[in-house]
Amino acid sequence: MPDKDAVDQKTQTPQGQIPQGDQARPSDQTQKNNGMPDEAETVSRHKTTIQGKQVSYDAVCGNIWVETKEVKPAASVFHVDFVKVDESGKSDSTRPVTFIFNGGPGSSTTFLLMGSFGPRRIDTGEVAQGLSAPYQVVDNDYSMLPFSDLVFIDAPGAGFSEVADKAKKEIWSVDGDVAAFSQFIRRWCSKNHRWNSPKYLFGESYGTVRGAALALKMQVDGASLTGVTLISNILDYAHTFSGDDQLYIGYFPTFAATAHYHGKAGAGEDAAAFIQKAREFANGEYSKALALGDRLGSEDRDKVAHDYAQLTGLSEDYVKRNNLRVPMERFSKELLHEEDKVVGVYDGRVTGYDLDPARSEETYAADDAYLDPAYTSACENYLREELGVKDHRLRRGFADFDLGGTEPGKSWNWHHTLPDSSVTKALASSFVPFPRVIDDLACAISHEPGLKVLIGNGWYDLCTPMSQTEYDIDHLGLPKPLRANVALTYYPSGHMIYTAPQALAKIWKDLAAFYAADASQVAQLDERQRLPGAFA
Repeated sequence: MPDKDAVDQKTQTPQGQIPQGDQARPSDQTQKNNGMPDEAETVSRHKTTIQGKQVSYDAVCGNIWVETKEVKPAASVFHVDFVKVDESGKSDSTRPVTFIFNGGPGSSTTFLLMGSFGPRRIDTGEVAQGLSAPYQVVDNDYSMLPFSDLVFIDAPGAGFSEVADKAKKEIWSVDGDVAAFSQFIRRWCSKNHRWNSPKYLFGESYGTVRGAALALKMQVDGASLTGVTLISNILDYAHTFSGDDQLYIGYFPTFAATAHYHGKAGAGEDAAAFIQKAREFANGEYSKALALGDRLGSEDRDKVAHDYAQLTGLSEDYVKRNNLRVPMERFSKELLHEEDKVVGVYDGRVTGYDLDPARSEETYAADDAYLDPAYTSACENYLREELGVKDHRLRRGFADFDLGGTEPGKSWNWHHTLPDSSVTKALASSFVPFPRVIDDLACAISHEPGLKVLIGNGWYDLCTPMSQTEYDIDHLGLPKPLRANVALTYYPSGHMIYTAPQALAKIWKDLAAFYAADASQVAQLDERQRLPGAFA
């Protein structure tokens, strides 16, 4: 537990500004600022023990304004910082600082704040299922504080962050979001005298889109990075939108991993070895069969369907009826169909009862139902009771735009402007109608050869499958000397890697090594296995 005497040791609000608790009653000044609350912060001092060593830190909860070309201020971005201090209460301006964000798009940072690398985290057990209040928030022995200060960021319009109505058209977009985060980070560095700190990004899910594009945007804006960590990646939406064969190839090893976990395939085989077997099938026999399309002969079709079924636990007949291309939604329903259960999309280890087994599409998001109440409740309590945030508003899990809409300012604009030095831009056009940020990441690394990148993937993540990430990284198009700047690591977990204690311990160890390494040493962290064959 935190030092209760230290929690309220100091609370401060800049002179002339409105405390967080009064934001629910906007002042005249607030109205003049496009509805944005005045910048303010609450600071408290705490002590904890991490890996056997006592750590003192300041917890800072506050908001910082950002602008767009058209609107000033355009948004108020809420953040929660954890800054290590010495015995005298002084911080070190040369320590690494990591800017951490969830995805969505338009998500608060609730999951990462309460589950990952802060000094306190919610305890959900190995598989987050069947949770109910009271939820346990415990000291986090895997906090990153020993080797980095931490800044958790709510996206504009989510959590406690606000966005002006007339700025939504600009900010609620792939590129507008990246521009807002770049500005926030630079303003945070100025406010906290941290321009000389090694700066890192940590993004999850859609946050990997933001993180990859932000790595280049910050260079353009004059703020270089030391490293980028991206977990549960989706770096190119092209295959998702088009539904081409690579979509099914990319999902296959995760199908096999999930089937193995539930005892439907690979009985008695080591999980990692079984996943590698599935990876080899997906990129070999299966890939070749799909490429043939309707030219695939009946005997070859039967052979592929048999091997597919053996590795995934589905029936050969079901695989054939799906033309060898089983969508993720159907797999999650079919794997445990005989038990009237559906497996979770965010974590294939989680199961729930299927209320409509006859439907092919998912009818129950098993893992969402367990995780959201726990994390939301824990976060509300942690911010208010332990960190002293006095804000009468409820935190919003997501910004209130329509993901499927098309009206600017009420939906998300998926268009992305490609980097000037992008090969894709030279061959195609200046922008693409979907997020494709492998070009941004490649340009960021080529412009800053010392930039190091860690890519984390969960075995049981049916939302952003690991093999598709491998494909995207293999198509960065980096010069050979820079390919070793990127390392891929894997975890026995779902989409939220840190929810599994075993995975949390491993990723903490990987991150500690990553922060201690320079770009030339990152390759030592890479866990990819070579595929057999002449071109592997």
